[in-house]
Amino acid sequence: MEFIRILSSADKYADELTELYLGAFSENQRHTKEDFRHLLDTNKQFNCNAVLMNNQLIGFFHFWDFDDFLFLEHIAIEPPLRGHKLGEKVIKLVRSLAAKPLVIEVEQAENSVFGARRIEFYRRLGFEIVPFEYLQPPYRVGEDYIPLEMMSDDLEFASENFEKIKAKIYRQVYGIG
Repeated sequence: MEFIRILSSADKYADELTELYLGAFSENQRHTKEDFRHLLDTNKQFNCNAVLMNNQLIGFFHFWDFDDFLFLEHIAIEPPLRGHKLGEKVIKLVRSLAAKPLVIEVEQAENSVFGARRIEFYRRLGFEIVPFEYLQPPYRVGEDYIPLEMMSDDLEFASENFEKIKAKIYRQVYGIG
């Protein structure tokens, strides 16, 4: 397994990765196609990485690189390859390479079967729920905030800096405030 950073929407794997991204997340959980491609082309804090096996795209992950933490915004594996612990391997590799705490957003367990599964998945990988109410801002004007859980692999850091982390994510990722 190898990671290749996608530096622009013209990169070799960008089109295939964009299609996986659009298919893996519902509209209210992701950027528009145009916004996503714009981020690839212009935002230095946005790090998009193709996950390859035998030179074939099998997934991707992207994160925002802030001064004191990384916000892992999305990760997806190609549908036929899910259930083979590839996502777990990706997260473990990202954690081993990251020199900063990782922060993620996940659906609440009580609102979704998928949320409960994702929370347990991330817990097995060393993440814990940050014990504060968190609302994900909408990706599009006119949509609603979504109650989610914030999780981190450094609970002490995330708890002590919750408002600062939230403000950075809101401002940089969602364009709020």
